[in-house]
Amino acid sequence: MRIPSHKLTTRYRPQVRITRCPRCLAEDITADAHPSRRIVDGMPATFFVCRECFRAAELEFQISCEGADIPYARLPIRESLRLLRGFYQERQRESPEDGRLTAALEEIERRLLIGPVERASKLDA
Repeated sequence: MRIPSHKLTTRYRPQVRITRCPRCLAEDITADAHPSRRIVDGMPATFFVCRECFRAAELEFQISCEGADIPYARLPIRESLRLLRGFYQERQRESPEDGRLTAALEEIERRLLIGPVERASKLDA
C-alpha cells in the first residue's frame, strides 16, 4: 500500500529541531523537559529528561549521592524554572518559529513572576 505524498510531507517539519531524552531516547523533550541531575566527576551536573524518566533519574541521582557521600537535596522549584528557561531559550534560538517553545517559555516566565509563598504563623491558622 502506497501512502500519498501529501500525507508524508504534512508531519515532517525540517526547520524544527527535535531534542531526545538522553535517558530513554524515545521522547522529544524540546518543549517538555524536566531538570534532573547526575554525578559527573564527583560533582552534581544538571541534565534534562522526559516526564517518564524524571522520577527514575532523580532516584538514580539520590542513590549516587549516597554512594559518593554527597548530601542529597531536592532541586528548588525556582532553580528548576531558571534551568528550564535557559534550556528553552537555547532551543528557541535554534528554531525561532517553533510555537511549542514559545508557549513553554511563556509558562516558565509566568511561573517565575509568582513570588514565593511565605509561611503563615501558627497564630494566623
